[in-house]
Amino acid sequence: MKSKLLVFKKYLTVYWVYFRQYWKTRLVYKTDFLLGFTAQAVSLAMSLAFLTLVFTRVESINGWTFNEMLLLTGVGGFILNLHHIFLFNIYRLGEKFIVRGKLDRLLVRPLNPLFQIYSDDVSDNNLSKLLANAALVIYASSQLSLSLTLLELLYAVGVLISGVLVFAGIYLLFATTAFWTGKSKSAMWLVFQLSDFRKYPYSIYQVPIQAILVTLVPLAFASFFPVTLFLDKPGWDTWQSASIIAGPLFYLLAYSFWRYGLSKYSSTGS
Repeated sequence: MKSKLLVFKKYLTVYWVYFRQYWKTRLVYKTDFLLGFTAQAVSLAMSLAFLTLVFTRVESINGWTFNEMLLLTGVGGFILNLHHIFLFNIYRLGEKFIVRGKLDRLLVRPLNPLFQIYSDDVSDNNLSKLLANAALVIYASSQLSLSLTLLELLYAVGVLISGVLVFAGIYLLFATTAFWTGKSKSAMWLVFQLSDFRKYPYSIYQVPIQAILVTLVPLAFASFFPVTLFLDKPGWDTWQSASIIAGPLFYLLAYSFWRYGLSKYSSTGS
């Protein structure tokens, strides 16, 4: 146990070094940072405008009111963007690390190569979306008069961690295909498209889509199922409980696939 704690401390220290160095270089270009920050905020505002427009025509979507939809959007968006800030760099696995041969350098270091890929970049442009989604959750909760018990607060923390791991697992699973294709961005494009499914009630989709959202791309565990517990919506008890463990289990599955893909990697020789 002591040795594991030492390893954890070592990785935490190394990550902090990476993190500080990133911000030192990033803030040299303050204007670019502010423009990226603003662009992401505008993107979220447009999404909310569309949702507002929809609810000018209907009173609810499959029994979900406007404020409930805001909560669903906010929770899913917060978890997604928290993932994007710290773990998004796997998106560049094919083009940046495999094709250019940069993965070779990571493999000879005494650190986990996946950890090094994650640490190599911070997607700070998503910070504005993270803050906006947090505000959205707070606003929707106040409108819905939500009051969580201590047990529900602990559940929320568990779901937050599990949800980040759900997204991390999805991105890792699709990015790992780059060991065979040499590219990762094409697979990631599919993930980008599917991630929008987190914004709407799981129950509105056809059965094949529902199956995908709890297996290959289990987004429902990072948004819909947890929110149904906070809103006390009946019929989802089993899935609500599973949301706590879905992230760790799915990430372990994706990590196993990553290790298999890494074993098939051959250096570019550059």
